[in-house]
Amino acid sequence: MVVLAASACGHKGPAHPRDLRQVLLAFDDNRANAALTFPSLTYEALIRFNPPEGKHRPWRLWMLAQAPGTVVVSLYKDTVFTAPGDPIDTFTRDIEARDVSAGSDGRWVVEDLQELDAIDGPIWVGVRKVGGDPALWTSATVSGESFLRDRDASKGVAILPVKRTPMVRLELAPADLPRGPATCAPPVLTTPPAGSGS
Repeated sequence: MVVLAASACGHKGPAHPRDLRQVLLAFDDNRANAALTFPSLTYEALIRFNPPEGKHRPWRLWMLAQAPGTVVVSLYKDTVFTAPGDPIDTFTRDIEARDVSAGSDGRWVVEDLQELDAIDGPIWVGVRKVGGDPALWTSATVSGESFLRDRDASKGVAILPVKRTPMVRLELAPADLPRGPATCAPPVLTTPPAGSGS
C-alpha cells in the first residue's frame, strides 16, 4: 500500500492555522488498465485500508470512474474476523459523464468525508451499483486487500479475494483537525477563449 503524507498548500509567509497534514492510502500503481463492473445490485467491491497507528478522521474518498451510473459507497469498521463490520457512513453518488476518466487524465470523483468522526483501526470501503451501469478503473496491482461479496445472503457467497485493485483511495486527516472548508482547493485548468491573447 502506498501511504503519502502531504500538507495541503504551499504559500509564502507564516503558516496558516488550517494548514493540513494528511495521509493518502492507496494500493493501485496509478496505471488504470481494466474496468470493474457490477453484474448485479447486490455485488459489492471491497477494499480494506490500514491507517497508520493512532486515530484518524476520514477526510476524502477518491474514485477513478470508468463509466457513468449511480453507486452506493459504504465505509465500515473492521471486525475481529477481518471483515466489514458496523457501517461508519453510507452515501449515494451519481457518476455523471463529466466525471468519467479516460484512465490517465487525472479526473477523479472525490467525496467529502470530513464530517465523520475519528476512527482507530482498519477501514473497509465498499462500492455497489444502484442505477445504470457504473464502472471503476482498476490496476493490475495485487494488494491482498481487495475483495468482493454478494450482499444477497441467499446466494451463500462469502468475501472472496480478487487480484485486481480498484482505483479507490482514502484520504485521512489528524483526529484533532477542526472541521470546515479546506485552506485551498485544487487548481482548475481552463482554456482561454479564442482571441483572448492568453
